[in-house]
Amino acid sequence: MEFRKEVEVSKVLVGGKVDESVVEVRYDPLTLQTSRIVKKDFPIQSGDFEEEIISTKSWCPFCSERIEQMAARDPEIMQGELWKRGEAILFSNLMPYSKYSLVIRITEAHFVKLSEFKAEHFVDAFRLIQDYIKKIPEGKYYITIGMNYLKPAGSSIMHPHVQVMISDISTDYFARLDWSALEFMESNGTDYWQKLVEVEREGERYIGKTEKTEWLAAFAPKGFFHFMAVPEEKEFANMSLEQLKGISEGIVKVLKYYERKNLNSFNFTLYCADRLGEHFRTNFHIVARTPFGKYYWCDVFYPKMLHDESVVFFLPEDYAGEIKEVWEEL
Repeated sequence: MEFRKEVEVSKVLVGGKVDESVVEVRYDPLTLQTSRIVKKDFPIQSGDFEEEIISTKSWCPFCSERIEQMAARDPEIMQGELWKRGEAILFSNLMPYSKYSLVIRITEAHFVKLSEFKAEHFVDAFRLIQDYIKKIPEGKYYITIGMNYLKPAGSSIMHPHVQVMISDISTDYFARLDWSALEFMESNGTDYWQKLVEVEREGERYIGKTEKTEWLAAFAPKGFFHFMAVPEEKEFANMSLEQLKGISEGIVKVLKYYERKNLNSFNFTLYCADRLGEHFRTNFHIVARTPFGKYYWCDVFYPKMLHDESVVFFLPEDYAGEIKEVWEEL
């Protein structure tokens, strides 16, 4: 396993002085996909958007007073019913991205600060997803679970919700993970993620553990403050309650850390190992997005959209050390 990076130095004349900027190009140890880290101080400021919270709540289809009437229904697996557990409600995606495309409303509250998310919000959602996966027909599927929170993360609805894609056809990146992981297993006799944790455990990007789950900062980040989790149990649908709690408790810790950094928007995804084979292990990734406010800006630039290369301003080793110091108190 190689943690490969290359460095470029850019010189810019500013106010009569030459300013040098260091750019690191890092290669993902599994897929070799590159990320570009521009080492610059970047002030993070979160803005006020109370007016939008109020205005969007007036029409939100995920709020309790509307969801029963407005939620799209699944006629096949769920037979037109809504599945519920705690505050979580599972229903079909009105704009499906795949053969089986789902949404889970995870909180009754229309807006939740990052520090107000609770582990049970995610545990209840994950258990509903498990119930659904166990009922889909036999065959190979690519299963991903994701969340966009607030507009900078691409969410059109403020109300906290998780999405599920279950497809015969993988997304482009999932396909890269799949075949790269198979090659790694054939060459090393173990799955990539288990080996990654073994190598990183004593290093500067390793953060700590929650129940049955280990956490680290990604070497080649795909977004701001990119953290990842490696569960002990492989397949999502068969994960124990303890395993789901471990993943969920870690998510809550990361979100509290984000809020301390004046961040309020994020994306996460789970690439599920179900039905893929021994070479693959379910793995979780979360990135922060630029803070939402009245004048927020997008952090996905042309290198990501058209070159498939992420650009970030923060070193994984720096923020891994920072969150590690407070991991137990989060």
